[in-house]
Amino acid sequence: MIGKKLFSYKLEDGTMIEFSNAMSGFGRVYVNGEEVSKQRGFGGESHNFEYKDSTFQINVWPLISMHILGFSIELKRNDERLVLYGSESRSKPWIIFLGALAVGVLIGISTIFLLES
Repeated sequence: MIGKKLFSYKLEDGTMIEFSNAMSGFGRVYVNGEEVSKQRGFGGESHNFEYKDSTFQINVWPLISMHILGFSIELKRNDERLVLYGSESRSKPWIIFLGALAVGVLIGISTIFLLES
């Protein structure tokens, strides 16, 4: 397994589904240790894969609030939710963008004032 394991779930038949994320930004899904999906995602990602005549989907999105930083991870089989770790609400990409833009502008202005003084 490459990266840090963020999620694992054991199905009724003993099959282990795991999700890991590496520093490079690639999220990987493993079924019984075999990689079945690899995708780069920075603001959230969705992995789809087939296993034993079922369609699985793992959705990952960031938790960004005043109190929580981390990820929410949802596993679905044939559009039926098996498990949800984290919060139901998904962050809106435009709010994340505006927050990052505001921080960048503040850092830029601070740097200009420090260089001029």
